Amino acid sequence: MSDIVNWTHYFFAVSVLAVLVGGLGLFGYAVRRGWILQGMTGLRGFGAGTERRLSLKETLVIDPRRRVVIVQADDTEHVVLLGAEAETVLASRPAAAPRTPDIETEDAA
Repeated sequence: MSDIVNWTHYFFAVSVLAVLVGGLGLFGYAVRRGWILQGMTGLRGFGAGTERRLSLKETLVIDPRRRVVIVQADDTEHVVLLGAEAETVLASRPAAAPRTPDIETEDAA
């Protein structure tokens, strides 16, 4: 009779461990997918409207403390100098149209 009780205790302990590890795995998956951040802050939308408005086009390191970046926000590109103490917008202009690869066609005639 004591053998049955011991096995049920072992089975219960292993079951609890499996549930805890599974819950931890599910939590880790939710964090990686952004579900936790979305639920807490609303930073990410569902379905439509998930297109990003801000993008980093290019970066150039000038020295260990300064770099120049080109940032596109909506339809405007900004050239920004990032330093250790301050940030300076060097130029702003409308964003160029996205480049399409040139397709060469040969005339049959």
